[in-house]
Amino acid sequence: MAAIARHAGVASSTLKSLLDDTRHDQHQSRTLHPAIAQRLLSVKAADLPCRERGYGGQSTDATPAIRHVQALLATYPALSQASVARAAGMSPSTLAAALHDVAAGRPRRIQQAAAQQLLILDPDLLLSTALARRSDTTDLQQVIDHLHALQLRYDRASRAFIAHTAGVRPSTPSCALLDHTRNPRRGIHTAIAQRILALKDLPAPACPRRTQITDTGLLRRLRALCTAGWTLKNIGAAGGISTKTLTAFAGRPRSTPALRGAILAAWEELSHQPGPSPTARQRAQVKGWAPPLAWDNETIDDPAVLPSGIRNPSHQSPWNPDLLHHELTFLTHLGLSKTQALKRLGLGTGRARQILGHTTLTA
Repeated sequence: MAAIARHAGVASSTLKSLLDDTRHDQHQSRTLHPAIAQRLLSVKAADLPCRERGYGGQSTDATPAIRHVQALLATYPALSQASVARAAGMSPSTLAAALHDVAAGRPRRIQQAAAQQLLILDPDLLLSTALARRSDTTDLQQVIDHLHALQLRYDRASRAFIAHTAGVRPSTPSCALLDHTRNPRRGIHTAIAQRILALKDLPAPACPRRTQITDTGLLRRLRALCTAGWTLKNIGAAGGISTKTLTAFAGRPRSTPALRGAILAAWEELSHQPGPSPTARQRAQVKGWAPPLAWDNETIDDPAVLPSGIRNPSHQSPWNPDLLHHELTFLTHLGLSKTQALKRLGLGTGRARQILGHTTLTA
């Protein structure tokens, strides 16, 4: 239907509406503008897509022309795919798709006219055009440096996010950087460069990067949230990241800026309140993970520091009055009641009285 509308020069919605009305009420007459009716009547079956002929019967096998383009791009690194596509009267996305399919060994057809233009391209003419910077462009290197500087200052500052914040299409910086690797003399439109260079600060969810954050500290935060009863799904929702990504990180702690920002955001929101999942809490306790209160912001990222206020499961030394008194003092200063502190330490009230030698133990 879209192909018929396109060949007739009619909006697809108009043709769809006409067909729907005819299908639903065959007895109701439907009027149509004479010019639109004439365009639709002039469409022939030979004009429409056909697997054997290709689009509109005017296409040809893309392989010879695309092989020629591949050889040009390999021989002349300064050429860009976009310039080649424009010279052949194609859209850059069409050429990119054809290159991808031919490289993968899949059949691909393109318009005969475009194929002929690709086969007769003059690389010297294309290069002279590429080397001559347009008057409305500026040096791209300053934009690249600014993008890198923003990404160093902020977590969760992808190129797409920076472009969106600057009011630029997300594909624009990526395409510009790709062209720059092929030809460092290529520029970028001055108006686009000014929008990106005007960004001094980024809004949420980007957050200023804390250079002291380590993968060890991120893993500790993730595990601590689980001990508080938060599932990976809860944590991912709070941080704006997928459960699959958190699971992969938990198994192999290698962070990215997006993951780092997500875990830090979830930590800020969830670490001071209990989670809804007793199962997550129980599994974390069985694994011996330290809860949020066992860490402070100054030491959680230091791999050499051990959690405070809890016993090390691998260390089975017997309790003594001084040790138990120290642990209780620490945990109660964190805001736990004595009953909660004893539960955290894995002791009952009777056992604690026995160790401390007290006849009573105030909860």
